Amino acid sequence: MEKRARLSLYLRDDKFRRQIKVAAAKRGLSISDYCNKAIERQLMQDGELSVRDVFAATEGYRASVIARMDKLREEIGPVDSSVAELIKEGRRR
Repeated sequence: MEKRARLSLYLRDDKFRRQIKVAAAKRGLSISDYCNKAIERQLMQDGELSVRDVFAATEGYRASVIARMDKLREEIGPVDSSVAELIKEGRRR
């Protein structure tokens, strides 16, 4: 797994932190991932970061996620249902 840099910052108050936490949860993200995306967006808007930079920085992470997914698929084995049936079942829930 790639080494990640750490950044500590002070937020204006606890209410702001809770708002960030709720927004991240609504999107299924950790607070760190949510903040990273927000900072990346701002850096791109400011012209300090290009889409190519973001893609290059996340490529190693994506490769590790894909490797973990492949391993999980091997552990689970074949699924007895077709993809269409699984989608229909998911929609019924």
